[in-house]
Amino acid sequence: MAGVLKEKGMIKGYWLEPDSRRVEPEALAVTTLGGKVLQRVPYSDAAGLELRASASRRHGILVDFGREVGGFPHLVFGSGKCRRVAVQAIESMEHMVKPVLAEGAAIADPLIYLHHLKALPGRHVDLPHCGGFRYIWLYPEHPGRVTLREVWVDYTPYLTTDKDACGYFLSSDDLLNRAWFAGLHTLEMCTVDPALGGIHGKHRIGEGEWVLVDGARRDRLIWTADISPMAVATYVSNNNTRAVRDSLLSLVAHQEKNGYIPACSPGPLTGRIAGSFFGDYVAWWVVTLYQYYTHTGDRETVGELFPAIKRALHYLHSQCSRGLFRQTPFNMMEWCFTVFRLGKPMYTNVMYYWALNSASFLAHEIGEEDVSIGYVSRAYRLSEAIERELFDEELGVFIDTTADRGRVPQDGNSLAIISSLVSEPDVAKSILHRFRESLWEEWGSTNVDVPYYRLTPGLQPHNKRVIPFMNNYEALARFISGDDQGALELVRRCWGTMVQSEPGTTFWEWMGRTGGVDGRLCSLCHGWSSGVVSLLSKFVLGIRPVGVGYGRYRVDPCLVDLEWVEGRVPVEGGFVEVRAEKKKKGGVEVNARAPRGIEIEGITGGS
Repeated sequence: MAGVLKEKGMIKGYWLEPDSRRVEPEALAVTTLGGKVLQRVPYSDAAGLELRASASRRHGILVDFGREVGGFPHLVFGSGKCRRVAVQAIESMEHMVKPVLAEGAAIADPLIYLHHLKALPGRHVDLPHCGGFRYIWLYPEHPGRVTLREVWVDYTPYLTTDKDACGYFLSSDDLLNRAWFAGLHTLEMCTVDPALGGIHGKHRIGEGEWVLVDGARRDRLIWTADISPMAVATYVSNNNTRAVRDSLLSLVAHQEKNGYIPACSPGPLTGRIAGSFFGDYVAWWVVTLYQYYTHTGDRETVGELFPAIKRALHYLHSQCSRGLFRQTPFNMMEWCFTVFRLGKPMYTNVMYYWALNSASFLAHEIGEEDVSIGYVSRAYRLSEAIERELFDEELGVFIDTTADRGRVPQDGNSLAIISSLVSEPDVAKSILHRFRESLWEEWGSTNVDVPYYRLTPGLQPHNKRVIPFMNNYEALARFISGDDQGALELVRRCWGTMVQSEPGTTFWEWMGRTGGVDGRLCSLCHGWSSGVVSLLSKFVLGIRPVGVGYGRYRVDPCLVDLEWVEGRVPVEGGFVEVRAEKKKKGGVEVNARAPRGIEIEGITGGS
């Protein structure tokens, strides 16, 4: 069917990926040494803006790339000179460190990118790597005056330069469009050369050409749970499936004899130590491999890694007591890493349940039928224990842990719906209603109803916070349960808030207590927040695989309050393309096209 896509020309207005690996700024600004902008001009090598430090004036220059970028910055100075100039690279103006504090702060905090240089006439300065920043701020530390002639970055993240080689999502809602393309930019900023891992790109963290890391700036390590939303975003956008595979392989290469898979890739010592205590991330590795297979059909990799799956599940089984995974000092770190949950947590147990069913499916696919049946049996027994010990019949939700029955967690309940532990529509409805009543804020859904630490609510960044990683799974649970309107509203609240805030082109690790940026530790370009890309492509645009790979697909657009939606996802031989539009007299017209050999299961319109 010809002419399915009508709005491809709109992509240019939302596209955030650079056209080449040499990236120049959008604008320059003269600032006070307190960071106040005095004058802003478009970038050009003739702008002639001047760094100045004299008895009467002290001015810096703020270089604005207009979006988050990463790589090796380069500076070329013009006329004049200054014996000492400081350079900061920052993601947000809120991360700017005042000159009087910068030196001491940089010693205490390795995340701060601070360098000093001599600015001499015509001098070209090559700066060290910085994984994520929107601004470069230069200011004089000694008397002098010098013009800045050129600035650019040798861009190092994964780069899709050809818009026609990538999936996309467009709709009648500008905010959703911006969110999809910001999600793509977040994903690509967090897809890096494994030789440039760790803070400021100083560590090798894996093998292959590209791997998926948690944050462009921090930690720049392969973290297992972060891979999952990044991977599903990859499958509907740039289709860099090799990066997903190499990330999983880079982690399992360090699997321990007891089956434990480190939560993060080798890198700085602090990362290696922290990565040794995440029991839940072992389950995430199994689930992410399962998702990789269902999207790619790569049976060879599954066969190669199946012994590692067996060892991983043996490890999880070894951590159980009376049928449930139990927190201990050696496994109690988890995705919500500043919160320590005691007892037997709903979240980790439902992840174990999901991993068992995922492994059962993979075992069946490679002909390990006895193993497959064994995992199904174990999953069934686990589900019985979860429902017996962790479900509150009166509230109609799962509680946080066996030792903490007074809190309702977002993670365990959302994943119970997604993993099919919850199969009754009434239970799913009860859970999602409770979320809206007790978790939702204007900027998204928080991770728990009652704060974990009531005396210090501002100190722990995961203490009743909106965290896009788990908002992705709540929105997914809502789509699965038929609450399309609630899912879309949550997308607008969470990702819509971030896309309208600085830096505006990437998504944050978490949001502060009032919905804003929450301190310098918080990454503002974090891969685990890119799940919105898949949510919009799979459930609003409505293109979802059926079975293994995209050999068969289902198109089921969900317009809710949208007038139209269109886009495409990459498949073997091209794209599945869809456009859905509400008709004036009611109903929805849906048109779809797929490459030859791709089977369409059916097309239904949603309104």
